[in-house]
Amino acid sequence: AIKLRAEKIYCRIVPGNTPAEEVFALKPLGIVLAGAVSGDIPALLDGNLLRGGMPILALGDAASAVCELLAGSAQEPVVVQDVETVRLLPSRITEGISQSERMLCVVRPLTLSDDMDVLAQFNETVIGFMHRTLPIFGFQFQIESNDIDGIGILTQFATTVCGCFPWWNEGAFISAAKGEIAEAVGEGTAICAMTGGLDSGVSAVLAHRAIGDRLHCLFVDSGLLRQGEADRFMEYYSATLGLRITRINAVERFATALAGLSDTDDKRVAISMTMQAVLDEASAGMDYNVIIRGTSANDILRRQDTVVSPSLLQGKRMVQPLRELFKEEIRHVGEALGMLPEVYSAQPFPGSGLALRIIGEATPERLAMLREADAILREEIRQAGLHKRLWKYFAFMYHFPQDNDPEAVVIGLRAVSASSASGGMRALPARLPYDLLERCVERIMTGCPYVFKVFQDITPGSILSDLDWQ
Repeated sequence: AIKLRAEKIYCRIVPGNTPAEEVFALKPLGIVLAGAVSGDIPALLDGNLLRGGMPILALGDAASAVCELLAGSAQEPVVVQDVETVRLLPSRITEGISQSERMLCVVRPLTLSDDMDVLAQFNETVIGFMHRTLPIFGFQFQIESNDIDGIGILTQFATTVCGCFPWWNEGAFISAAKGEIAEAVGEGTAICAMTGGLDSGVSAVLAHRAIGDRLHCLFVDSGLLRQGEADRFMEYYSATLGLRITRINAVERFATALAGLSDTDDKRVAISMTMQAVLDEASAGMDYNVIIRGTSANDILRRQDTVVSPSLLQGKRMVQPLRELFKEEIRHVGEALGMLPEVYSAQPFPGSGLALRIIGEATPERLAMLREADAILREEIRQAGLHKRLWKYFAFMYHFPQDNDPEAVVIGLRAVSASSASGGMRALPARLPYDLLERCVERIMTGCPYVFKVFQDITPGSILSDLDWQ
């Protein structure tokens, strides 16, 4: 989806098990079935999708499923896990591409029916096909990042086969989003719970551009943000952009809720419940008919909720202007809205704040120490000019009681660059200059009581949960 929209071709994401009649009701010009690359054949794919005459491009494991639905067969999976030269035969979507270096994870050699022709092979193994009379194509590989051949296949499918016109861009999205919000609110008012993050910030700016001061934002200061972040948030969104924001000081409420909790899941639940309770109380008696919610496509795919209380939804309409966009696309929208680079390019930050970066109880004293250590690392990296080369960098804390100091803690430093590989995102540990690390350690040991050791985590990670400490 991101790659097509980068080529100015609009596309919408729907779950892979969506019934065919619901897909057809959206009146798409074509369908891309984006499967995994595990070798498992998706069981929930609705075969009726192939009976509507709609152009279809099946990728990854979805290609095996479509092949079988077309009376072909997929043999037992073969683990490849290597880059192979794939031969591509002439077709409307492979024009100008005769071979391509592809990362093949797991493939199922395909046996095609008489209605299909070979479209892709490696080592004489059939891994791609096209139907002779229907606009249906399949490849047992996915489109990678910086994948010129893959993007070419996608673009030719969308334009040559489906007849799509490249019209989509950030300006078109902003116009449509503002229209959606204005239509939903009408002559009424809306509220938006802001977390301090980018998604809710961009959603609020879109709503403010659409309905002005009829938007009322709620910002809950939980005491779990980074050093100075709450003040910078208010300065930018309220003083600079002119949004009407009520800042709710709930620092003590969250400290009380987290008291005595060491388990990560327990802390996450406590934070969520406290946030909902604070929002319920703050919105009681407010007059509004629409809720603006900063849900992104990342949230939907990971089934993560953004900040909104169920009580707020009773009888109200909810608008999620960013629901189809991924994080990088949201950054581009923020840039198009004229937001500051340090705002739209800010590092991803856990919705639960610093509490889950403390392994152990997140007491106010430990939060203050971690906040200071994190600020030191961030300052040193920025002064060294390394901040634009790194995807994430932060400090975390581990309660490590000693015989002579039961409150002793260890501070860890984590800095990574991100690399997108087949199967997901990979974190590559950053090689920070030794003198920078020395300064960080000296400043942390001097300025943070109870810290008795500082170390750097240089463990590579292959999935998002490996990147952070939670």
